[in-house]
Amino acid sequence: MSHYPIIFGLRDIIQGNGFLAVVSVQGRALLHDEGSEGVWVEGVNPGGFVATGSSVAEALEDYRRSYRAILFDIAEDATCFEAFEGEVRAFVEAGTGTLERDWQQAVENLRAGRLSADWLRRSSADLPPTITVAKLEEPSAANNQVEEGASLAA
Repeated sequence: MSHYPIIFGLRDIIQGNGFLAVVSVQGRALLHDEGSEGVWVEGVNPGGFVATGSSVAEALEDYRRSYRAILFDIAEDATCFEAFEGEVRAFVEAGTGTLERDWQQAVENLRAGRLSADWLRRSSADLPPTITVAKLEEPSAANNQVEEGASLAA
């Protein structure tokens, strides 16, 4: 089994109860390649959820879908933008100590060449996870942006 440190950049426009919000996150995940048994991705920041697939691409897509579903759930429960923002920040900023250590070990393995991974672009592992939640006051095409997607943390 191989563990790969993943950095992902995601951006969503979320409809809530009386508000529109733009949520941008640069987060961390740990990808576990189990070979013939499949691939799973575990959230580090945000933590607390897992996605699976028969391939890396399928597992990353499931991770993206699961993350977005959690944002939708938070939006459904929030009574206003401020409540939504607070819950999203808490979700993203709450990491898992054990997974953070595993993620850092995977970064060290990748940097030392003990892990072969030429199937995904690389990004700096030194940047901390970030979250931006902004109320969308004036919807326009200028708000559309292509998200960064996943990369290996090196």
